[in-house]
Amino acid sequence: MKNYRILATILVLAAFTGCNKQKLPYDLDGVEKGVVINIHKPEGSGAAMSTDKSDVFSVILDIPEQQGDWSMLKEAYLTAVYTHDGKKTSAAVTEGFREFPCTLQVKISDVCDKLGVSTLSVGDRIEFTPSYVLNSGTEVKGWTSLGGFNNTTFTGWKMSDGSAFSYRISYTAFAPFVKAHFLGTGTLNDGYDTQVTVTEITELPDADWIPAGVPSDKLIGLKLEGDIWYGGDVIKMWINTLDYTLIIPDQVIAPSWTYPGAALGTYDGEIAECKGEIDTLNETINFYLYSLWGPYSLGDADLVIFDIK
Repeated sequence: MKNYRILATILVLAAFTGCNKQKLPYDLDGVEKGVVINIHKPEGSGAAMSTDKSDVFSVILDIPEQQGDWSMLKEAYLTAVYTHDGKKTSAAVTEGFREFPCTLQVKISDVCDKLGVSTLSVGDRIEFTPSYVLNSGTEVKGWTSLGGFNNTTFTGWKMSDGSAFSYRISYTAFAPFVKAHFLGTGTLNDGYDTQVTVTEITELPDADWIPAGVPSDKLIGLKLEGDIWYGGDVIKMWINTLDYTLIIPDQVIAPSWTYPGAALGTYDGEIAECKGEIDTLNETINFYLYSLWGPYSLGDADLVIFDIK
């Protein structure tokens, strides 16, 4: 039996060696090794950028442990990708560097100069991605107009601190935020001109609902009151002023509520799976909710509070 297995193995090997050499869609011997560089923001950083170009952002770069030998790296630099009205342009915005991990201080005014951008408009986005040059002279850009972003397939990698690998970070230009313009009485987009009162609250959500690294002084609490979903509702939410997203915990908004005209019982009206954001340009509160009422769900919706004054 043992001799038979050896003979079978020899025959299989002979069969493979007798075949023509497999042709790959690229020259395997000519493939050049590259480097994977992780880019991220300091913990608790947001995604908002001022239209006056006054921001200075910290950008952190390091190399994953899985990278292994990166002695082929000559230097790295930072590329900015600017999006305006769906059109993208890019530029190198830092000098070369080779020490990792490193933290770069990036002035948006300098970045705009290198991109040739004189004015930032609301909705404009600037993304940063690492690019590098190898000892061989090969330049590998983090973004190109033909290929898009590089190293996207490594997104599942874990860094030594447990965070996920990232090939880019982004900032979006928002209109100036004026807190007073989000307090008062607004109109709900339910087709009935329902009026909703919005007041400020000083309490904070449970710690589990606050994103990692977001300090409490960056949160603004809001209480919405009115016939928003069940009737006589009270919804608490918090504006994260780092990126103008909304923190909306699962909560009871209408205790002991009875469905009008139906003998279905009395249950607490709850909402869950909520998310949202404020629009600093149009000064609206936009959020999604999913409803729970005892054993029933009363649906879900994207809601907007507008014309607040």
